[in-house]
Amino acid sequence: MNFNNISISISNKKYSNIYVATIFILYFFAGLSIVKDFGLSIDEPFHRTNGYYWYLNIVKKFSSDYELINLLKNKLENMHWAKEMANGQYLQYGVFFDVLSTAIEEFLRIDKTRDAFIVKHSLTFIIFFISSIFFYNIILERFKNKQFSILITFFYVTSPRIFAESFYNCKDIVFMSFCVYSLYFCLKSLDKIKVINIVFFALFAALATDIRIMGILLFCMYLIFLIINSLEEKYYLRKNYKFFLILFFLYPLFVFLFWPYLWDDPVQNFIFAFKSFSNYGWGAHVLYLGEFVKSNNLPWHYIPVWVIVSSPVIFLIFFFIGFLKTFTLFFNNFINTSETNNLWSDINEKKDFFVIFFFLMPVILVVLLNSTLYGGWRHVYFIYPCFVYLIGIGLNFISNLKFRIFYKKVLSAFIFCALAFNIYNLIKFHPYQNIYFNILVEKKANKLFEIDYWGLGNLRALNYIEKNKKEDNLVTVRTASFTPLNYSSLMMGNKNKKLFLINGTVDLNQDFIFTNYIYENDPRYEKKYFISNNYDKFYTLKKGNVIINEIYKKK
Repeated sequence: MNFNNISISISNKKYSNIYVATIFILYFFAGLSIVKDFGLSIDEPFHRTNGYYWYLNIVKKFSSDYELINLLKNKLENMHWAKEMANGQYLQYGVFFDVLSTAIEEFLRIDKTRDAFIVKHSLTFIIFFISSIFFYNIILERFKNKQFSILITFFYVTSPRIFAESFYNCKDIVFMSFCVYSLYFCLKSLDKIKVINIVFFALFAALATDIRIMGILLFCMYLIFLIINSLEEKYYLRKNYKFFLILFFLYPLFVFLFWPYLWDDPVQNFIFAFKSFSNYGWGAHVLYLGEFVKSNNLPWHYIPVWVIVSSPVIFLIFFFIGFLKTFTLFFNNFINTSETNNLWSDINEKKDFFVIFFFLMPVILVVLLNSTLYGGWRHVYFIYPCFVYLIGIGLNFISNLKFRIFYKKVLSAFIFCALAFNIYNLIKFHPYQNIYFNILVEKKANKLFEIDYWGLGNLRALNYIEKNKKEDNLVTVRTASFTPLNYSSLMMGNKNKKLFLINGTVDLNQDFIFTNYIYENDPRYEKKYFISNNYDKFYTLKKGNVIINEIYKKK
């Protein structure tokens, strides 16, 4: 199965561009058609408030439209987290995407909260969709084959957790998408350094930084490779110093322009933001391998284990092949480097080495800095494109081995069946692909790991209670887990007026008790998580072998 010889390659297929465009168009409209299926994640109310807070500040700075300013103030005052931000808390969070979402919400004159979140979900998906086009082109320029590039892009968009979060994770997925935009221009300029590539790399790396501070890693990695290139190639620095100067000027300029928090004191505020997020002080516990472990003292293997258990097995097989091939090549080149032997022999090796180090560096930094983590490996989702890139290397390596035709047909059938099974999982878990675990751990997932950290299933539970309560009177619902159930009620419209939601208070008078088994401390020692024998199990939301949440009803 040599992808250089099959029918849809760059050179021998007249309508290949139409074929590729059709696939992307179908994916785009399929995504938009299911946007409304997803619930509300627990971070979204804060990010909407964050967007409105800074949008209001920008309007006040550049406009004297007092009617608009008062309108925005009134909207902001009724949002969750508004008081905290007014008191100067959480101002260091990245704002680019949140402000963009707010601007679109205001432009469309959206009044209903539910509609506002659906629009933001749509925008999040569109940002990810555009990243899939950039990713396709990264793979195309590396392997020079359209069918192969579409296949690897298919891997990129169909990992169940990434697929789900591409609709509502307005922080990690959006940041990852801007990293892909940056990576595209970074790799192009490693091939041929041009002003346009430098400008777009600086822009997208800056926007990534304005979403999450870790975007600075892209800038630093690129500089390191430019320096190595200067050591590898004689007179490289002398010939290209102007590009260095452009990069050093534009990147900080763009970071400053698109991050209002920096406008008053760029240096000190950036340093404060960097320190805040290099080791975020959230000291709760997370369920990991069956034990409750402090989020700021996790074992080194937390990220690798989460990647392994939450990725389809076929992804892992080809990733490990691609990783070992690339790392082995780098190691051999490194120990044989001399005046006549460079660290890389061609542009493909240079690209591959950049990708593998951009994959490894964040994981190494997390371990060395003992960074606070929770919610799986979402904080390092931005390495996922590199993960899939290495899948491409692994699959390309296997497909070019000199197998007999029979074995190549077996390999093709295996890939087809594995990807078909992946599509089946997307359908089976919909719209809760975020709780996907592969066959290695799925049956034991509830005992070993946190499941619905995002609280995507909370809305379904609330709707079930509202629909199945006997009277039309107000009913009380207590939350016996660490999740803001009241956030999900924002998506219910007038229905939420029939539910009175209580967090943490323990008594025996509530009509229903809800739990999604997310705890900030060991539940054996927290009274607020207790569910007495006066309640019977009323409802279970389950996908595959994984329980998402449950409702208990008073006897």
